[in-house]
Amino acid sequence: MSHQVFAHTSPNGSPNGGAIPNKIGLTVNPWSGKQLLRSDFEEMREFLDEAATAGFGYAELGGCGLGVVIGGRVQRSRLAALRDALADCRLRLTLHSSWHSSGRTGNLLDTGTASAQQLGLLADLEVAAAIGAEVLVYHAGVLPNLYSDGAALTAGMATERTMLRDLADESGARGVTIAVENRAPGPAVLTRRSYGMRLDLVAEQVQQIDHPAVTMCLDVGHAYLSAGYLNYDYLAAIREVAPVVGHVHLHDNFGRMARQPDASPYELELLGEGDLHLPPGWGTIPLAEVLATTFPRDPAIIIEMRHARHYAEALDTTLRMLDVRARS
Repeated sequence: MSHQVFAHTSPNGSPNGGAIPNKIGLTVNPWSGKQLLRSDFEEMREFLDEAATAGFGYAELGGCGLGVVIGGRVQRSRLAALRDALADCRLRLTLHSSWHSSGRTGNLLDTGTASAQQLGLLADLEVAAAIGAEVLVYHAGVLPNLYSDGAALTAGMATERTMLRDLADESGARGVTIAVENRAPGPAVLTRRSYGMRLDLVAEQVQQIDHPAVTMCLDVGHAYLSAGYLNYDYLAAIREVAPVVGHVHLHDNFGRMARQPDASPYELELLGEGDLHLPPGWGTIPLAEVLATTFPRDPAIIIEMRHARHYAEALDTTLRMLDVRARS
């Protein structure tokens, strides 16, 4: 990781000493505490301006909170309102797909519905290009049936590769990179079948797609839970896939599986279980060691957390971890 792009920024958002603006970003979506759906986007823009002033360089918008893709198509007046709200934004942007591979939407691994799902992702790509987003994040797909056999998984992964390759031709022409994100062992994955909990398999899928506009999104919190569930070496797995990683989601948890997956987010947080998306430093993930990893593609690091109002603390924690790397 080229740490000069993580230079400290001054309170007005300008890099000190003319250094390159940092590549640390912040998510803006409903579950992070920023309710965007059906809003007029004013609160979103205010928050983006605050984040820029605090020293962030990027923001990742959550497609599910924007209400721009409706019925698998782009709602034109809604997209125009979003573009107006983002005019002259000081942050560089990425977009998380609004089709989250829940097993029902955005799931190119499901050979029965992949063609229809691809249309939704094309709509997301149109939104990404319209707002100047550099990256469109796609969750690694899942099969609709937990008891699907290995042949079904192989066929599904082949379908996903073909669909993503086709999408990447379009995204590359629009200047957007598709980043395939690894999955956490949550209900949407454990009640079906997926390759996405294994970092090596996600990296292998990206490598087999073999397209310059397709990379891997490393979600460090998902990987921490998956490493405990599947009993693999967390940091060794990250180091292994680092050359393929072009985008990073950074957040914290305690590495504990949710014993009752239907528990509310508040109950899970009290227990310290599941995919909590805590600010960096609030859980037990060895984030400093993660950030000490060399990522040759110099990815943006998006802090994907709930408790959005603690963004200044999250940025400071992340910068301090990166400073340790810079001095080592």
